[in-house]
Amino acid sequence: MRRIKDNHPKKSVEGIGISVPGRVDKESQCLIFAPNLKWPRYDIKQAIEHGMGLPTEMENAATACLMSELWFGRMDGARDAVLITISEGIGAGILANGQLISGQYGMAGEFGHIPLDPSGPRCACKQHGCWEVFGSCYAALRYFSELEQKVKHLTFHDLLNLAEEGNVHALRALAMQAKYIGKGLRMVLAALSPEIILIAGDVTSAWNRFAPIIQTELEKLTFSGKLPRLVPTHEGDVARLRGAAALLLQRHSIRSHA
Repeated sequence: MRRIKDNHPKKSVEGIGISVPGRVDKESQCLIFAPNLKWPRYDIKQAIEHGMGLPTEMENAATACLMSELWFGRMDGARDAVLITISEGIGAGILANGQLISGQYGMAGEFGHIPLDPSGPRCACKQHGCWEVFGSCYAALRYFSELEQKVKHLTFHDLLNLAEEGNVHALRALAMQAKYIGKGLRMVLAALSPEIILIAGDVTSAWNRFAPIIQTELEKLTFSGKLPRLVPTHEGDVARLRGAAALLLQRHSIRSHA
């Protein structure tokens, strides 16, 4: 960040936005829940502010991504929406009746850590069978390693490339991931009944494979009436960066008008 600032001396830097794959306590502004990071309790915000001399804002990645969609005007007037980030874990940002919902200690939206099958694999949060152990990108890699013998270390992008090349096991692994994403979204739909569900993360780069399977799972939830629109952000990890920028813009805008 210092290098970026030094390379653009004529530009005015307003502050720093940080989107994190975990939950941020609104009072202390500390990261309090991020099981996939395995970090100790640490005041990242204060450390960055001290090191850079700039105001710093921090928020859960899914909530920040949802702020980005709101800030840059791509919500089509929706007042009830959920944005799901799918990467090493699964996170959710919630818009209800036009308001972003954070809940006590910023913990609202942790659908990724609700068990779908208590007899399933152990999750980073120490429970068993959470949604994210079935629907995350790590889960897809696990499915592939169970199907493909003597598999070398792969990234999720490698898995997507294998699927494009027609690898049967890669295709099956992604289909299993998509099915469980859909199963988890049925839980989100039943709980919040959003008008729109936005998906952010690397799965959007293969949306033609994921969307039909996810949609089929959503349609099994018959009591919800009209189904929400299912929309990919098509930005991959850039969505998190845009979210960090939107977070800073929104909070500074609120303060300037206070």
